[in-house]
Amino acid sequence: MEKPKRDPVIPEMRQRLIANRDGRLTTSQWFDIIVEPLIILVVLLGLSFIIFSDDMLALFEDASWLILPLIALIIFLPAILRAYRYARAPIQFTRLYAGVQPWWGFWKPMVFYTKDDKLVRFPRRLAPRMLVRINGEYLIYYLEEPGGKVLLSLAPVDHEDAEFWMPTKRFGTRHERRTGRG
Repeated sequence: MEKPKRDPVIPEMRQRLIANRDGRLTTSQWFDIIVEPLIILVVLLGLSFIIFSDDMLALFEDASWLILPLIALIIFLPAILRAYRYARAPIQFTRLYAGVQPWWGFWKPMVFYTKDDKLVRFPRRLAPRMLVRINGEYLIYYLEEPGGKVLLSLAPVDHEDAEFWMPTKRFGTRHERRTGRG
Protein backbone atom coordinates (compact mmCIF):
# COMPACT_ATOMS: atom_id res chain seq x y z
CA MET A 1 0.00 0.00 0.00
CA GLU A 2 1.41 3.35 -1.06
CA LYS A 3 1.55 6.14 1.48
CA PRO A 4 -0.36 9.26 0.29
CA LYS A 5 1.77 12.30 -0.45
CA ARG A 6 1.51 15.27 1.84
CA ASP A 7 -0.17 18.19 0.08
CA PRO A 8 2.09 21.30 0.24
CA VAL A 9 -0.94 23.58 -0.07
CA ILE A 10 -2.62 23.61 3.33
CA PRO A 11 -6.37 24.38 3.69
CA GLU A 12 -5.71 27.95 4.89
CA MET A 13 -3.61 28.63 1.78
CA ARG A 14 -6.37 27.16 -0.41
CA GLN A 15 -8.89 29.63 1.06
CA ARG A 16 -6.51 32.49 0.38
CA LEU A 17 -5.88 31.36 -3.20
CA ILE A 18 -9.61 31.09 -3.90
CA ALA A 19 -10.26 34.62 -2.62
CA ASN A 20 -7.15 36.13 -4.22
CA ARG A 21 -7.92 34.65 -7.65
CA ASP A 22 -11.05 36.86 -7.67
CA GLY A 23 -9.00 39.93 -6.72
CA ARG A 24 -10.23 39.91 -3.11
CA LEU A 25 -8.51 39.62 0.27
CA THR A 26 -9.65 37.02 2.79
CA THR A 27 -11.00 38.24 6.12
CA SER A 28 -7.80 37.18 7.90
CA GLN A 29 -5.58 38.93 5.32
CA TRP A 30 -7.72 42.07 5.58
CA PHE A 31 -7.58 42.01 9.39
CA ASP A 32 -3.81 41.39 9.49
CA ILE A 33 -2.98 44.20 7.11
CA ILE A 34 -5.25 46.73 8.82
CA VAL A 35 -4.33 45.89 12.42
CA GLU A 36 -0.57 45.84 11.82
CA PRO A 37 0.16 49.47 12.86
CA LEU A 38 -2.21 49.19 15.81
CA ILE A 39 0.00 46.61 17.51
CA ILE A 40 2.87 49.09 17.72
CA LEU A 41 0.58 51.86 18.96
CA VAL A 42 -0.95 49.66 21.66
CA VAL A 43 2.50 48.52 22.83
CA LEU A 44 3.73 52.13 23.00
CA LEU A 45 0.62 53.27 24.89
CA GLY A 46 0.97 50.34 27.29
CA LEU A 47 4.63 51.13 27.92
CA SER A 48 3.84 54.79 28.51
CA PHE A 49 1.21 53.79 31.08
CA ILE A 50 3.72 51.54 32.84
CA ILE A 51 6.53 54.10 32.84
CA PHE A 52 4.45 57.16 33.66
CA SER A 53 1.68 55.45 35.65
CA ASP A 54 1.29 58.05 38.41
CA ASP A 55 1.37 60.99 36.00
CA MET A 56 -1.00 59.21 33.59
CA LEU A 57 -3.53 58.45 36.32
CA ALA A 58 -3.50 62.06 37.46
CA LEU A 59 -3.90 63.21 33.86
CA PHE A 60 -6.84 60.83 33.36
CA GLU A 61 -8.56 62.14 36.48
CA ASP A 62 -8.21 65.75 35.30
CA ALA A 63 -8.85 65.44 31.56
CA SER A 64 -10.40 62.06 30.84
CA TRP A 65 -13.04 63.73 28.67
CA LEU A 66 -10.23 64.80 26.31
CA ILE A 67 -7.75 61.93 26.70
CA LEU A 68 -10.09 59.02 25.93
CA PRO A 69 -11.36 60.40 22.58
CA LEU A 70 -7.77 61.35 21.69
CA ILE A 71 -6.52 57.80 22.37
CA ALA A 72 -9.45 56.36 20.38
CA LEU A 73 -8.56 58.68 17.47
CA ILE A 74 -4.88 57.72 17.63
CA ILE A 75 -5.77 54.02 17.58
CA PHE A 76 -8.63 53.94 15.08
CA LEU A 77 -7.59 56.59 12.53
CA PRO A 78 -4.67 54.53 11.12
CA ALA A 79 -6.92 51.46 10.90
CA ILE A 80 -9.64 53.37 9.06
CA LEU A 81 -7.13 54.92 6.65
CA ARG A 82 -5.52 51.54 5.95
CA ALA A 83 -8.93 49.91 5.45
CA TYR A 84 -9.81 52.60 2.90
CA ARG A 85 -6.46 52.22 1.13
CA TYR A 86 -6.55 48.44 0.92
CA ALA A 87 -10.20 48.36 -0.17
CA ARG A 88 -8.94 49.93 -3.39
CA ALA A 89 -5.52 48.28 -3.70
CA PRO A 90 -5.20 46.03 -6.74
CA ILE A 91 -4.00 42.50 -6.09
CA GLN A 92 -1.20 41.47 -8.45
CA PHE A 93 -0.61 38.03 -9.96
CA THR A 94 2.57 36.55 -11.36
CA ARG A 95 4.39 33.28 -11.92
CA LEU A 96 7.84 33.13 -10.34
CA TYR A 97 10.57 30.60 -9.64
CA ALA A 98 11.64 29.93 -6.07
CA GLY A 99 15.11 30.88 -5.00
CA VAL A 100 17.01 29.68 -1.95
CA GLN A 101 14.90 30.59 1.07
CA PRO A 102 16.47 31.50 4.41
CA TRP A 103 15.91 28.55 6.75
CA TRP A 104 16.95 30.22 9.99
CA GLY A 105 14.95 33.44 9.92
CA PHE A 106 11.19 33.53 9.62
CA TRP A 107 11.43 37.33 9.35
CA LYS A 108 13.68 37.12 6.27
CA PRO A 109 12.11 38.00 2.92
CA MET A 110 10.99 35.19 0.63
CA VAL A 111 13.07 35.16 -2.55
CA PHE A 112 11.85 34.36 -6.05
CA TYR A 113 13.07 34.94 -9.61
CA THR A 114 11.41 35.83 -12.88
CA LYS A 115 11.96 33.78 -16.03
CA ASP A 116 14.85 36.08 -16.99
CA ASP A 117 16.51 35.74 -13.55
CA LYS A 118 15.44 39.08 -12.04
CA LEU A 119 15.28 38.92 -8.26
CA VAL A 120 11.87 39.46 -6.63
CA ARG A 121 11.73 39.78 -2.83
CA PHE A 122 8.71 39.66 -0.59
CA PRO A 123 9.80 41.40 2.63
CA ARG A 124 6.33 40.88 4.15
CA ARG A 125 3.93 38.02 3.81
CA LEU A 126 0.36 37.41 4.84
CA ALA A 127 0.50 33.83 3.62
CA PRO A 128 1.31 30.87 5.83
CA ARG A 129 4.90 29.69 5.54
CA MET A 130 5.26 27.04 2.85
CA LEU A 131 8.24 24.93 1.91
CA VAL A 132 9.19 25.71 -1.67
CA ARG A 133 11.31 23.76 -4.13
CA ILE A 134 14.31 25.67 -5.44
CA ASN A 135 13.68 26.54 -9.11
CA GLY A 136 10.09 25.34 -8.80
CA GLU A 137 7.54 27.55 -10.53
CA TYR A 138 4.81 29.12 -8.36
CA LEU A 139 1.56 31.02 -8.83
CA ILE A 140 1.84 34.10 -6.62
CA TYR A 141 -0.69 36.72 -5.55
CA TYR A 142 0.70 39.84 -3.89
CA LEU A 143 0.17 43.53 -3.09
CA GLU A 144 2.52 46.38 -3.98
CA GLU A 145 3.37 48.66 -1.05
CA PRO A 146 5.86 51.49 -0.65
CA GLY A 147 7.94 49.21 1.61
CA GLY A 148 7.99 46.37 -0.92
CA LYS A 149 5.79 43.53 -2.05
CA VAL A 150 3.43 41.72 0.34
CA LEU A 151 2.98 38.01 -0.40
CA LEU A 152 -0.70 37.05 -0.12
CA SER A 153 -0.73 33.45 -1.38
CA LEU A 154 1.27 31.01 -3.45
CA ALA A 155 0.96 27.54 -4.94
CA PRO A 156 3.12 25.30 -7.13
CA VAL A 157 2.25 25.49 -10.84
CA ASP A 158 2.46 21.70 -11.12
CA HIS A 159 -0.10 21.12 -8.33
CA GLU A 160 -3.19 19.16 -9.40
CA ASP A 161 -5.47 22.10 -8.47
CA ALA A 162 -3.27 24.85 -9.96
CA GLU A 163 -5.66 25.55 -12.82
CA PHE A 164 -8.42 26.21 -10.28
CA TRP A 165 -6.25 28.90 -8.60
CA MET A 166 -5.55 30.94 -11.75
CA PRO A 167 -7.03 34.48 -11.90
CA THR A 168 -10.70 34.65 -12.88
CA LYS A 169 -12.54 37.21 -15.01
CA ARG A 170 -13.52 39.00 -11.79
CA PHE A 171 -9.82 39.35 -10.98
CA GLY A 172 -9.23 41.15 -14.28
CA THR A 173 -12.28 43.38 -13.83
CA ARG A 174 -11.32 44.35 -10.27
CA HIS A 175 -7.69 44.90 -11.25
CA GLU A 176 -8.65 47.23 -14.12
CA ARG A 177 -11.11 49.17 -11.94
CA ARG A 178 -8.61 49.56 -9.08
CA THR A 179 -5.71 50.59 -11.30
CA GLY A 180 -7.90 53.11 -13.15
CA ARG A 181 -7.72 51.32 -16.50
CA GLY A 182 -11.34 50.25 -16.65
